[in-house]
Amino acid sequence: MLTSVILVCFANIYVYAENSCQRKDGGYDVTINVRGQPSKEIREVIAFHAYISKDADRLVFDVTKANQGNGYNSNTGVFTCPKTGMYVFVWVIRMVTAEHSTELMINNSVFGSTFLRAKKGDDGSVSGTAIAHVSKGDTVYVRNHSAYAGDGRILSNLHGKPTFSGWLLQ
Repeated sequence: MLTSVILVCFANIYVYAENSCQRKDGGYDVTINVRGQPSKEIREVIAFHAYISKDADRLVFDVTKANQGNGYNSNTGVFTCPKTGMYVFVWVIRMVTAEHSTELMINNSVFGSTFLRAKKGDDGSVSGTAIAHVSKGDTVYVRNHSAYAGDGRILSNLHGKPTFSGWLLQ
């Protein structure tokens, strides 16, 4: 009996459930991680975040703050998908005394769009969010609308910057 109690105490101290999901049959799938040992289930992180560093006419998010998986190219503004899966993409455009429509492109097809008109002397921001299944090698980028390029400049300064981000859900 004493041996059983010691064994249970040892298990409670050194083993813990990292995550769990209930199955349809009522049971649970649990990943066990022994303290100090890496989990057997390792998920690759793919994520990027970039912004436009100065006022611009063209949408190239030239400063990369995160680029886990190395899919984002700050010279071209294009994310090349390193792994097939469901991704979230978010873009924010800031302007002053201007109007622009932007498009989120996946393999040269429009997947999402935004529009904002900032009246004379006003500035504003508009954001778009998209969730898409993207295959390895697919390209994702933000561009000015193909039929309406807009007018005025995209604004970037210490008060706000246009950004483009994306990450793998699963």
